[in-house]
Order: sequence, then structure tokens, then C-alpha cells
Amino acid sequence: MTDIEQKTEEWYQQYYKKKGAGRNDLLRNPEVLFQTFAFDCSIIQSFRSMNLNPDTARILDVGCGDGGSIINLLRLGFPPSNIYGIDIMSERINEAKKKFPNINWIHGDASCMKFEDNFFDCVMESTMFIQITNDDLAGKIAKEMVRVTKKGGYILLIDWRYSRPFNKEYKGLSKKRIINLFAVGKKTLLFKTYRGALVPPVGRFISKNIPYIYFLVQLLFPFLVGQITTILKKITD
Repeated sequence: MTDIEQKTEEWYQQYYKKKGAGRNDLLRNPEVLFQTFAFDCSIIQSFRSMNLNPDTARILDVGCGDGGSIINLLRLGFPPSNIYGIDIMSERINEAKKKFPNINWIHGDASCMKFEDNFFDCVMESTMFIQITNDDLAGKIAKEMVRVTKKGGYILLIDWRYSRPFNKEYKGLSKKRIINLFAVGKKTLLFKTYRGALVPPVGRFISKNIPYIYFLVQLLFPFLVGQITTILKKITD
């Protein structure tokens, strides 16, 4: 096990130790339902705005974990043979293979991927960068994501924009951080953004107790939106 893999595993162990195994249980935890609706809505809106042919487009999910983000791709009609996922943790890749055996799963380091240049029509990540507080590592992964994306292709960042006060385990993927990591204006352009889930304390409370006002709050109080889906377009080879 590499040092990065070990640290990633420890991060998840600590997360579920603090939050509990049912933290993100969509079936049993009512706090999760509308957070998931908002999260998925931002992703689906993003794919609707990108000029991708579901029959031919190749998509890579970086930091794919056990494959949870792949569900939306399948729902949108992208064939399993054109979907790839890479993750540093072998255990999570094995879980993904059990769930979706026809996807191209790869156990590997996203900071030095073995894909050729300009290979994918869309490269995405979901809640990965907020966990990467090491700027050097984050920069290497971002650079690789740009490298393997085709010119004119898209980079989809589905992440939390706020850091957590007094908690060094999280670093929000703010607009400023995106610009720095992905060389916006030089190698990529900001294409579109979509609002997703509310900041967890607020969103989970509303989802559980007053779900009918969830999207009204999202509309009227944009500063309470913690998860933003950002689309970048690659402009250089």
C-alpha cells in the first residue's frame, strides 16, 4: 500500500468513525434525500449543457471510489464500455467492480495516470478536491486531468466550495482554487456552473424536517449552497 493510499484509507476510517456508518444512507437517513436530489440535479444539468454524444463520448471519473458517481452516467445513456474510473484505494475499486462489472475500473494514482494525452471527452471528479489539502498533490492531479482531456473537451468538478473553519482535513474547491489548479484562462475556460446541495448542517436539517422549502432556500440564498458543479472547457492541446 502506497503512502497516499494509506492516508486516503485513514481519512475514510476517521470520517465514518466520527459521522457514523449511516451518514450517507439514502434509504434510511432522511437528512440525505434532498441533498442527493440537489447534488444529482447539478450533475444532470451539467451534462445537458455539454455537447457530448452519449454513444461515443469517453468519460473518466477521477477518484471514483466505489462507483457512486457512475450511476448518473448510466442513467443518461453513456455505455459502460466508454466509462472509466480510477481510484487510489484498491478496496474501493474492488467494490466498484462488483457493482458495475462492465465499467473500465483502474486501481491507480490520479497524479500520474497512464492514459494517453487528449483521450477523454469529459474528465470528472466528485468531492475529491475538498479532501486533498496538499496543494502540490492537488496540482498534479489537476494537471493530469487537463492532460488526458481532449481539446474542446470538458472537465467537470463536482465539489464543495467552502473550507471548514478550524478543520484542516478539508479545503474547499473555491473559484480561486479552481483558477489556480486548472490554469483557467490559459489551458481551460470557465464554461458553466450549477448550484447543488446546501451546506451540510443546513441542507441536512431542511431535508429531514422541512423538505418542501429545500429548493426555495437554494434559489433565494445562494451563499448557503455549499456544493457547486463547475464545467471547464479545455482550449489547448
